[in-house]
Amino acid sequence: MERLRVYVAEKSYPDYTEEKRIVNLAGGELQLAECRTEDDIIEQCHDAHAILLRQTPIGEKALKRLGKLKVVSRYGTGCDNVDIAASTRHGVMVTVVPDYCVGEVADHTIALLLSAIRKIPLRDRLVRLGKWDIGSQYSVSRTMKKSMGFVGYGKTAREVRHRLSGFPFRFFAADPDIKREIFEKDDTTPISFRKLAIISDYISIHAPLTDETYHLFNLATFRMMKKDAILINTSRGGVVDQRALYTALQEGFIGGAALDVFEKEPFDPKSPLADLESVILSDHASWYSEESRRELQRRTAEAAVQALNGGTPKNLVNPEVLISRIITLQKREETNLKKEKVLLKAE
Repeated sequence: MERLRVYVAEKSYPDYTEEKRIVNLAGGELQLAECRTEDDIIEQCHDAHAILLRQTPIGEKALKRLGKLKVVSRYGTGCDNVDIAASTRHGVMVTVVPDYCVGEVADHTIALLLSAIRKIPLRDRLVRLGKWDIGSQYSVSRTMKKSMGFVGYGKTAREVRHRLSGFPFRFFAADPDIKREIFEKDDTTPISFRKLAIISDYISIHAPLTDETYHLFNLATFRMMKKDAILINTSRGGVVDQRALYTALQEGFIGGAALDVFEKEPFDPKSPLADLESVILSDHASWYSEESRRELQRRTAEAAVQALNGGTPKNLVNPEVLISRIITLQKREETNLKKEKVLLKAE
């Protein structure tokens, strides 16, 4: 029996001891690749049964060449860099780890929010330059009775809401997929996205990147928002049109922003956003703690092994692939039966 080959597409973590342990226990072999493109995957992972993927893109071009591939297990909560439709067509399962860093993202969101409200990074820079008693030169408002709006109200947004319970905010959320009893339990008012944009003093994005959410925050949205509103994004960069955000901040349509994610990463330090005092930038780090990293690595490897062993991973992105696999097996059985009948007739 051929030994299972599992590839890490690109090395990004300090070590892969846990992945090796999990794969070896399953009778497989872990290989570390250095992929950045689909062509790299084709060249370096050509005999892969499973690929553990972080940022390298994979789509039709690679999937049709990797005949042994059974699963792409992604290090992360989403799979923007994986062509799901192509994966399904080729019978490849795609898995994610959607809840490994809920607490970390909540902490980071709140840290960015409070830093933006109190203008802490800006004050830090000015104090280092010898300035003092900055006062009303950079005005700060009270948080009392301010409106906190969530775009998307899944696990992470709800964790942020719970951690902010002691703050004097009124809470609102725009998410048509959440049941009303959840809003009622959290004392959070469900409203439309348009109304949320208009009334919120602070807005935190917790929505996935889809065709519907791409550039949801555009110039028209920013024109609707309060002039002192603050936007926080720890979700997906493409939900915010960065050019429009720059214009909105320059023209005073909104008061500030704090971004952990960007349309193109790594963030380009030559971006005009980098010159604005009203923006806080971090390096897509909201997911990170040593504990969350270790959990992510372990669960990504476990999902791949589970799929290779014939199981159904808990966080399977494309469950329809299981139906296509059944159809494929049925066709193979029908073909084998036909071959047997032909052989019997020949005898």
